[in-house]
Amino acid sequence: MKLHHIFGAACVLGGTLALSSCEKYDELFPEQYHCVLNIKDAGIRNIELYTTEAEGAVPISVMKTGSKGDVPANGTVTPMSEAIFQEYCNTNGLKYAYLPAEYYTLQNNELQFSSQERYKPVNTVLKTREILQQQESHNGQAYALPLLLRSSEVSVNDSLLIIVPQIKAPTIGLANSGFNHAISFSSKGEAKQAYTLELTLPIPNIWGLKCSLACNEEAVAAFNKYNSQNGNRYKQLPSNAYTLPENGIVTFGNEATTASVDIAINRASLEMGEYILPLSIASPTVEGVEINAAQKTVLLGVTYSPDKLELKANQFKANSIAEGDGTGYAGLVDGLGSGLHFHSNWSAPVKDATYGNYIEVTLSAPVQSIKLDYWTRFENGNAAPTHIKLFASTNGTEWKELGDIASGLPTGGNQQYSSPIYRAEQPFSHFRFAVLESAAGSMTNGNAWFNLGELVLYGN
Repeated sequence: MKLHHIFGAACVLGGTLALSSCEKYDELFPEQYHCVLNIKDAGIRNIELYTTEAEGAVPISVMKTGSKGDVPANGTVTPMSEAIFQEYCNTNGLKYAYLPAEYYTLQNNELQFSSQERYKPVNTVLKTREILQQQESHNGQAYALPLLLRSSEVSVNDSLLIIVPQIKAPTIGLANSGFNHAISFSSKGEAKQAYTLELTLPIPNIWGLKCSLACNEEAVAAFNKYNSQNGNRYKQLPSNAYTLPENGIVTFGNEATTASVDIAINRASLEMGEYILPLSIASPTVEGVEINAAQKTVLLGVTYSPDKLELKANQFKANSIAEGDGTGYAGLVDGLGSGLHFHSNWSAPVKDATYGNYIEVTLSAPVQSIKLDYWTRFENGNAAPTHIKLFASTNGTEWKELGDIASGLPTGGNQQYSSPIYRAEQPFSHFRFAVLESAAGSMTNGNAWFNLGELVLYGN
């Protein structure tokens, strides 16, 4: 009997203690924490969206928590007023503009939680293209959508979400735009060559994107401008000298961020010379994809160069040469180095109103196209050419001007110059390199001179 009474007393005592513990547990959580709604990842949320979609969805999760989170609850997600938001921005040093209501919609923002539900999704749909236009028309101003979570029934925590849309238009561009020397032909090499162009996209292609690559008016205008800036030394590559695969249609593979185009170029229809093939990107097939203006056009340089001529010192003659300064005519073909140069006469300068100081070359065989490379004196550019004229002759007596070069010439020591390719009306066997002015002065109406470290000719 005593054991029975003791057991009963223990049960009563245990129940009393349990009731006392529950009361203390409730006291640990004030009423405002019994059921709480909050926005998951509240605060400022930067959202990157692309104009390939007219609308971009931003999902929001509203959570129900608390010591009595298993009770029904209601709430709503609504935009903060513009006036209050601007005050909030001023107080917190934020530079956002308020996103007007016509640029978004809220979906499922009236929240009704059952006792079992612990979260509710709210969807914000942003009008990407319209927002980007609004930003561009306001000098790139960043816009924000401030959303507040409210409830008249339960407590709310983490109640402010500021959505900052960062709208971007995916842009197609050329990996290498502007002038690119692509292909060099010679009379003895391959008659056909290919050059690979690469187009880029900043994000993986998920839209079946295509565009075109064409020699259009914009590309030709870029060529004309570049050619004018470079002394009109180039010709536009004729249309029968190249082939674009798929008639210039470029296809980006699925999930690809690059696309390659192999351009075939054939020298068969070319005269020797320097050419440019101008190409521009056009007509992306996906709305919202744009073309990067800075990477839109490429100028592909194609050179059909004469063959290098093997020159010897006895093929040269000049109207002015300094004995003992450099190595004379041999200085034009004996390599680069200190003292290995040709120098016109500085102790008794020669003046010629038409040709200045010249070097004449008797060619081993007639040529009709010619180009040259030269290097300034190894030690310095004190007498480097600054104005040159080139002449051709069939008999060494009567000369016709091929070219006049008065800009772009190097003036430092041991620097190279490569000329355009010049083509005469008929084959010639004599070539004259006439220096009218140098860093030392004029040789047509003054007492000056010039020097060269090396001279190389190419001709066919």
